[in-house]
Amino acid sequence: MHRNRERPNTRRGQSASAGPAVEDHGRVVTANIVAAAFYRQAQQAADASATVKALRNAVRADPGFGIAVADLAAITEAPPSPTGGRPMNWERHHIEVVSTAAAGNVSRATDLLREHLASVGCDPLAVRIVTCIRRRAGYRDGLEDFSGQIPGCHPASRQS
Repeated sequence: MHRNRERPNTRRGQSASAGPAVEDHGRVVTANIVAAAFYRQAQQAADASATVKALRNAVRADPGFGIAVADLAAITEAPPSPTGGRPMNWERHHIEVVSTAAAGNVSRATDLLREHLASVGCDPLAVRIVTCIRRRAGYRDGLEDFSGQIPGCHPASRQS
């Protein structure tokens, strides 16, 4: 099924008219529903280019969307923009993981990612970002030592 990447499906996982904005696993995000829909596209993206495009659209739809801002900055190696608001607890942990990796503290980011995944179960963008940054930093391995613990709901996150 081909999806229109410019107009996100705001109905997947939530109603466009009721309830909070959610990401792909139903966790509430501190963003509007359009930004959350683009974020779900980023979570489901098959490659880095599609991930970046979806994250850029999410940030355009809601410039204060902290996890999308942090993810985009980490992937593109750009300095993160400050965001306001009060992130959900899981979002705060996610931001800490990707920001730590982007700052070059890859070992600490890997440890934080392990803790984060033990808490949330699956976070495809955090896994993808930390793995990518580990490779950029010259680590030969990604996160293969615990990839069996990652749910199979996002196989693309293991391939990128």
